[in-house]
Amino acid sequence: MDEARVQYAEAYRVRHFEAQEAAWRHTTRLAEYVSAVRTRVETMPPGRTRTEAETWIDWAAARVEHLNPLNTPPRLPDIPEPRADDLRPFLRHWSPYGP
Repeated sequence: MDEARVQYAEAYRVRHFEAQEAAWRHTTRLAEYVSAVRTRVETMPPGRTRTEAETWIDWAAARVEHLNPLNTPPRLPDIPEPRADDLRPFLRHWSPYGP
């Protein structure tokens, strides 16, 4: 059971790591999109439509900044206490409920 807990914790860390990478890729794509929109809006004539678009760009850029996992220092996640079924994949043929 102790070894299963260690393996569970490592698998949890890997899932967290992969989720951070996915969030980073997502925010990178969003930032590229916001940049493309900004480039397009800069060519628009002054007026209400441009002002509204610039307001949207400000909101979108702030949202991307908030979503980007690189804007907080990385740290290992807190590992939740595993339930018996959480340990099952790491016990091979043994039952998490005992003999």
